[in-house]
Amino acid sequence: MKKLFIGLLIIAAGAATYFYLQNKKTSEANALQKELVIGKWKMESVQAVTDSSNDLLTGIMATVDSNLLKYNYEFTKEGNILRSLGDSITKDTSRYAWDKKDQIIWKDDAADTIGTTLQIFKLNKDSLQVQSSDSTIVLFTKLK
Repeated sequence: MKKLFIGLLIIAAGAATYFYLQNKKTSEANALQKELVIGKWKMESVQAVTDSSNDLLTGIMATVDSNLLKYNYEFTKEGNILRSLGDSITKDTSRYAWDKKDQIIWKDDAADTIGTTLQIFKLNKDSLQVQSSDSTIVLFTKLK
């Protein structure tokens, strides 16, 4: 009887350890994933389902212009988004933050309290695909 009890105790301890380590791996993967957004990105495509002048593109660009796909976006560790056109010295600055659902909140400036919520569809070392609440899908590719 003691051997059975000890055996069950060992199995329970092993199962608890397994679930603890799996949970730790998942949380580490999410933290690592957020770090992948840091760096320089280029907008490759925009698929606007509804009137895009209302939400996402207004937040990203302030106004829609002909250079939409020529801008470079640099996400910094401090939560800034620097937008520049080619090698220009002038840069527009926006802000970003992560919410509890691992979505990006894109804010036009520090005074913007609401921002635009972007759901992450894809985030890896080469691409970032997001969708706004107005169903606009934007694909960014990482610059080397």
